[in-house]
Parts: sequence; structure tokens; C-alpha cells
Amino acid sequence: MSNELQTLVQQAIDSGRFKDASITGQTVRCRAKDASAEAWYVIDKTDGHWSIALETPDRWLSESIEGDMLEGRDTAEELVDDELVNLDFPNRCPQVKHYRDDAKIYVFRSRVPLEGIADETAGVATYLLAFEAAFSQLGDMQENAGA
Repeated sequence: MSNELQTLVQQAIDSGRFKDASITGQTVRCRAKDASAEAWYVIDKTDGHWSIALETPDRWLSESIEGDMLEGRDTAEELVDDELVNLDFPNRCPQVKHYRDDAKIYVFRSRVPLEGIADETAGVATYLLAFEAAFSQLGDMQENAGA
């Protein structure tokens, strides 16, 4: 799996859409580029399934994202789906779970739908870019843009 993780880190860095990316344990952590507070896109594989999450310890950032979705009346799934269509990804976004974990980190998490996709690593990388494109437009995720 380490080759897959290294490939995902390189693709994240090459995209230019993250401040940085690295491997921590068995996960890839990509730092959000322009968020008003600490935020990470996290890729992991649990029980044979890839997942992508946006994680932040900042309650206000989490609430600003949630507030934008409520105000716009779009679900996280619809927003990610729009980006998946733009990237010609064949599958749709499953449920995006929003919760606070035991470490008091606010999490938006989705399983990567890889059914019928031959190259899992490329599929995960594409899903990461769609997830980032959807969430980077919400709340205070662009507060530092252009700064």
C-alpha cells in the first residue's frame, strides 16, 4: 500500500490544490491551501475500502461549511457529484458523514465509490480532487485565497 500512498501524495502535490501532502502512518494528509483555519483532506483505506475526509479541529470552520450547504440547499453529496461529473468520474458520491470524532476533530467523510474502476489509485486521486473542489468553495475554506 505504501506505493499507492506515495503515488497519491505525488498526485496531490502535482495538482497544486493543496498547501502540502504527506504520508502519516497508513493515511495521506493533504493540507487545505486557503482555509481560514487548519484543515486537512485525509485519504485512508479501512476494511478494503478507500475513504476521503475533510478534517478540522476548528469548530467555526466546520460550522461555516455546514452553514453554506444549508443556505445553498445543496447537500455535500450533490456538490461532490457536480465535481465528479466535471472530472468524468463514472460513479456518484455516496453519503458524506459529518461528525465530531473522539479527538474532537470535525469530519466530513465519504467512501470512495470505485465500482467498475480498473485503476483504484487513479480513481482515489480523482475523487480527492472532486472532494476538494466541492469543499473548497464552502464557508471559510477560501478565506486566505490571494493572501
